[in-house]
Amino acid sequence: MVNGDGSRSSLAAVRLRPTAGWMLGLAALGGLVFTVGLVVRLRCAAGRCPTPQIRELFDLDAIGSLPRLFTTGLFLAVAVLSARAAARSDPPVRWWWVLVAVGGGVLAAAKVVSLHSAAEQLDGRWLTLVGGLGLTLVGLPLLWWAGRWWSVPAAGAVTFALVVYAAAALGLDQVTLLVGLARSGPVARAFATYLEEGGEAGTALLLLAAMARWLPPSSRRGA
Repeated sequence: MVNGDGSRSSLAAVRLRPTAGWMLGLAALGGLVFTVGLVVRLRCAAGRCPTPQIRELFDLDAIGSLPRLFTTGLFLAVAVLSARAAARSDPPVRWWWVLVAVGGGVLAAAKVVSLHSAAEQLDGRWLTLVGGLGLTLVGLPLLWWAGRWWSVPAAGAVTFALVVYAAAALGLDQVTLLVGLARSGPVARAFATYLEEGGEAGTALLLLAAMARWLPPSSRRGA
């Protein structure tokens, strides 16, 4: 475990940054994009769909649509910030940030190609759920433990944000499943998809904000 002067240096290197301004801006942008997607879907449910171009652009869960690209962009930002944090840190803290950067990149890639939906079609929804729970229950405690062991100041906040994201991504997916199993109408399905995709984006934004607040400064003591 990193302790003594190394631990104090790592803690001293942390600089909390105000994130409220840009977080509110991104939240407003995401809220607008997802709400327009909901309105488009509701109009289609009422038989008054807009043009195909508008429908595809704002589809809540289609590959290449603005809502999906918004969430993908958040994960890309997570990966970039993690890579910056790794570059500004010394081992072993650097390796913890590298793990988070890889995770952010994997989440971005999975979102942009809709890997979750593809896995459900290949292996079934329940198997996908069990796999996601397994990765969450094993991977996140290990990430937290490694962060504590290496005295990474961001470990608690970032791991907690990842737990919130995983709970939203897995839990809201089950809400959408229940709505589908109940054979609800298109309006109920539209709101369920809006809740699922919007909740995933919101928790991804929370993760990005947590990371930004714990991003190490560019100049480290002794660098």
